[in-house]
Amino acid sequence: MTGNAALERRLEALERRLAGHGDPRFGDAPAADARLGVVALPLDGGGEADSAPVSRRATEAFTAASTIKVYVLQALLEAVAAGDHGLDERVELRAEDQVTGSGVLKALSPGTSYPLLDVASLMIVVSDNTATNLLIDLLGVERVREVVAARGWIGTYVRGKLQVAAPVGDQKPSPSRTTPRDLADYFARLWRGELLPEDLTDVAKRIYARQQFTELGRAIDYDQYTAEIGESHVVIASKSGSVRGVRNDAGVIALGDPGGERREVVLAVMTEGCPDRRFHPENLGAMVVGETAAAVLEALAPGAL
Repeated sequence: MTGNAALERRLEALERRLAGHGDPRFGDAPAADARLGVVALPLDGGGEADSAPVSRRATEAFTAASTIKVYVLQALLEAVAAGDHGLDERVELRAEDQVTGSGVLKALSPGTSYPLLDVASLMIVVSDNTATNLLIDLLGVERVREVVAARGWIGTYVRGKLQVAAPVGDQKPSPSRTTPRDLADYFARLWRGELLPEDLTDVAKRIYARQQFTELGRAIDYDQYTAEIGESHVVIASKSGSVRGVRNDAGVIALGDPGGERREVVLAVMTEGCPDRRFHPENLGAMVVGETAAAVLEALAPGAL
């Protein structure tokens, strides 16, 4: 619940839109299992994800898609903080490491080694699946899971490496899952400096600010280039994720004049069950994520857009 009747009605309507209601492409049988989950809170005032002013399906588990990569980054930076690894440490890309899906390492020559900082940046900035797997191999999936458990993200399950086929005869493994609450809690605590030392907190923030696939800004005329050169009144640092029927995005949106004081809002939007299964710029789920972000920002930061 949001405590804002108008916003609640808007989110209900967006969930119906996500299911295909009123869309002639999906006929008279909209998806019955379409879900829209949202958690949002302002960073100032010390609010927590568990008491966020905007909370819809907050603790329901959704298919994480590439938002699961935020927990891999957290595990890596905790390992760096512990002295177990260094960001300048190099890892070699082998042909057998290259997997399908998003990213660029799959298209580069095997046999080259890359600093962990660059691998982590690729994992977030261009959602590189191969980079993610390199880090999971380095850390071990159990270490990532231990970090998730220790931080209290109880709605999150990290399955393991991405785009890896199940052994012959095995059932298709369950996907990685997370919740709007866990994603919002992660970003709120990260931005407040509660998860990592200051220098590594800054590293994480810089990486998220460079993400190239944000859906949160698509309904507010967000211009990533203008934000990159410091001229935008909106700056988004986030991690998105997509598989067929799923579009997610979570992070921090800063609102205000460039160079001046900004209002920061933590926002996690998750969807599942959308009948539009295309990987397409106008995917229905992606549009709903953007429209949800715009509705939430209008409610939490009126006049800031």
